[in-house]
Amino acid sequence: MREGCQVITAVLFDFYNTLVDIKTEDWGDDAMRGVAYFLRYRGLHLRRAELRERARDALQRQIDGSSELHFQFNLALMWRNVIEESSPDLVASLGPEGLVPFSQSLATIQRSQSRVQFELVNGAIETLEALAEHYRLGVVSDGQGAFVRAELRELGISRYFDVVVVAGDLGYRKPDPRLFRHAIEQLETDPTGSVYVGTDPERDARASDAIGMHPVLVGYRSVPEELVGVPVRPVRELSHVPDAVASVVARLRTQATHKSVAKPASPQDVVERTSHA
Repeated sequence: MREGCQVITAVLFDFYNTLVDIKTEDWGDDAMRGVAYFLRYRGLHLRRAELRERARDALQRQIDGSSELHFQFNLALMWRNVIEESSPDLVASLGPEGLVPFSQSLATIQRSQSRVQFELVNGAIETLEALAEHYRLGVVSDGQGAFVRAELRELGISRYFDVVVVAGDLGYRKPDPRLFRHAIEQLETDPTGSVYVGTDPERDARASDAIGMHPVLVGYRSVPEELVGVPVRPVRELSHVPDAVASVVARLRTQATHKSVAKPASPQDVVERTSHA
């Protein structure tokens, strides 16, 4: 039996493929064309193939320079490195204060031009509405700070979340437990008082369970073979998540009741009972 908080106070969500159906072509011609055309307005002329190669080289240097077991790159930093290496004149014209937002804009442009599919999962709004009445909500995403929060706003669901933690901002991704703990600390709760909702058996379900959270796995009729023994609640659709959370709450209450009934009497209790016999 898991010790700790007996009340659920927070529900955290993965973002991509949990709340939103998404398909992207991050290095496709459309994405590279959009960035290349934008750079031309600032005097930097690079063909798509050359731009793609320089970006991938910069990204590989990030990967090679990290000691993180579960490293997550920073897309805006990648573009900053490309600009610094490709155009000292552009860097000088932007200045130290302008280079960072300019790099973030390049990351956003790449993202916006790479999207092939992007829409809320069926039942997302209703699910968030139902849960927000009783719990604090958050997002823990392996995405990029340059666009995760903007995409939450675009979808009209940012208002539901008290905290948004993005792996690209921190330099590590799930299943690193620090990502979950970062969100939990901001919500001022603890793992055993939190539910995590995702679609990946390992990075979402097993990783959140490992620190004491209660995982709900979306898109499964039953517990997948690799999670046998892990107290995960599988649900076929996102709209079933509120019921899954309710079942977690009910189980915790049952455990608390059994624990209270089974609690051995203290010496003081024995004395008091004897004196009143």
